[in-house]
Formats: sequence, C-alpha cells, structure tokens
Amino acid sequence: MSQPRKEKTCISAVRPGAILANPVIREGDGYVVLAEGTVLTQGHINRLRSLSVNYLDITHPAELDLAALERFAATYISVVADLKNAFATIRCFGEVPLCQMKELVEGRIRPLAEARGVINHLRRMRRQDDYTYYHSVNVAIICGVLGKWVGYTGREIQDLILAGLLHDIGKTKISLAILNKPGRLSPSEMEEMSMHAIYGYQLLRKYKGLPESILRGVLEHHERIDGSGYPHQLEHKRLHPFACVIAVADIYDAMTSDRVYQKKRSPFAVVEEINTAMFGKLDPCICTTFLNNVKDYFIGSIIRLSDGREAEVVFMEGRAASRPVVRTQQGEFIDLEVASHIAIVGIAETVINKA
Repeated sequence: MSQPRKEKTCISAVRPGAILANPVIREGDGYVVLAEGTVLTQGHINRLRSLSVNYLDITHPAELDLAALERFAATYISVVADLKNAFATIRCFGEVPLCQMKELVEGRIRPLAEARGVINHLRRMRRQDDYTYYHSVNVAIICGVLGKWVGYTGREIQDLILAGLLHDIGKTKISLAILNKPGRLSPSEMEEMSMHAIYGYQLLRKYKGLPESILRGVLEHHERIDGSGYPHQLEHKRLHPFACVIAVADIYDAMTSDRVYQKKRSPFAVVEEINTAMFGKLDPCICTTFLNNVKDYFIGSIIRLSDGREAEVVFMEGRAASRPVVRTQQGEFIDLEVASHIAIVGIAETVINKA
C-alpha cells in the first residue's frame, strides 16, 4: 500500500484541507501546538502564522485522511466480527481460542493501535448493538496506544493489548438476559455482573504459558487504588500495572460509548472524570500520561456548546483537556476555563459504521 506523499511547504502556500504529516512543536518547551494528522482550517493557518511558523510538513489532499479512516474501519469491523465468533465459542464450549486471539492482536489490532489519528477514529466506530465486542476491541486498541505512551515496548505491548482484548472475557459466563438487559441492573444482577473479572481469570489460568501480567490485568481491571474496587478490594501497591492501564482504557471507552441504558458523553467530559478519579481511584501517573497525550487529538475538533453554538478547539496548553480555548463560527475566542457557565455537550462528527 502506497504511503501518503509528504511535502515541506511554505505556510503562505498552505490551504485549508491540508493534513499535517508531522506535529507542530513549539521551540523551547516542546509543546505540541497541533497534532500529526490535523486537517488544517484557515483558523489553524492564521494561528501558526501568528506563532511565526514558516514551514509545515503536510500531506495532500484531505481525501487521504478519509481513505485512511475507511481502511481503519474495514479492519476494525472485521476484528469485531471475529471476536464475536470467538466469544460465542467460549460461551458454548468454555474454551478460549488463544491462538486466534493472539493472531488478532499481532496481525490486526496492534496495527490499528499504531494508526495515525487512532483516538479520533475510535470515536467514529460506534454502535449500540453488540456493545461487549466493540468495547473489548476498543479497550485493546486504547491499551496499545496508552501502553506506548507509558513506555511499554515489544512483547509487553503485545501482552497488554491481549489483556485489554480479554478483559471482559468472563462475561461469556454471565447470562445473556443480564448482559442484554435494556435498563439498569438490579443489585443481584450487578453482583453477578461483577463476577466477570473472576470468571475471566478462571477461564484463562488453565492455559500454560499465559503471562501473569495478562491474568492479573483481566482479574484486577475493576480494582481501584484506594481499595474500593472489586473483586478483592486491592490497593495501589498490590495492583499489577497492566490492570491500572486497562482501568483507564476501560473507563474512557465505556463513558464515550452509547449503551442501552446510557448515552455516550463527550470525551471532554470523560477526561474531566478521569482527571478527578486519579486522586484516589486510578493510577495518577497513568492518568497524567493519558491526559497529557490524548488532548493532542482534540485540537481542531468541532464541538457543540451548551449555548447552542458550534466552535473549534484551538488551544489546550497547561490544562486538562476538558476546558480548552475554542473559536466560534462567528470568530469569537472563548476560554472555557474562564467561561465556566458554558459546557461542551458533544462533538460534531460522522459515525462510520452506524447501524
């Protein structure tokens, strides 16, 4: 497959629709002004000129970005289908097709995690049906991305992605009536659902050679560092690092996804939740790494504000990603950290595989 053509282009020749081939990094402090893969608007170009940026590495045309998204979607949908079949096999026979799961990770999921713009792509891969399978694939991909940010490489990344893919495998032991219930679960149903981490561990521990990191990632992904999680109320020092990574990936994807009883929230609201949860619930180092990196994907996003206006995210320095500086369609710049009465209620975008 041919790679998109990259050009070093004088900013005076750059037009809206060009795609950044490399991030724009401010000299001195290394701050990422615009992330790689950003589709440039006139507002971006004007701002870069004001920062005395003279040349950009870009790809043309913007359709290349759409083609990349379509390739991502085709692979992603095939992975979800294969995982659905694997879960059906586990439910019927109680056997985990580990070789197939490892092949999925090595051959297709890891490349998805390494795709340019992957976090933005995942926001477009949403559908309410078959939530468990989509969620498992999403968590695996996010684990690959976050694992790289944290510093994992090689085999550790492979194992972390596999742990993310298998983190909810215990749900194959949960009644379909509970899994597919169109509403909130009763206390007894919640108690049964909370057993899925133990069920998953029990399914996997019989396979010799499966690393302890994967087993503990599956078992402990709902534990919290203050001991308030489940199934064993483990505190931070007793948790495996894989479980801490999966916990962040799990929460981010669950809250940004539509479910039968809950509409998805904007990623800006979710990162605010994570920013709060890292003080007592989630590993603070992993959360900080996630927040510092994921915000780069939000630059250039078109968002909907609580006052009915749409605006473009233009600046996110020195803050959590939940309250950026935005530019409205009328050209007004609003610092949402200051204008606390205005909230972000959604992102304007097209869902690729909507049912």
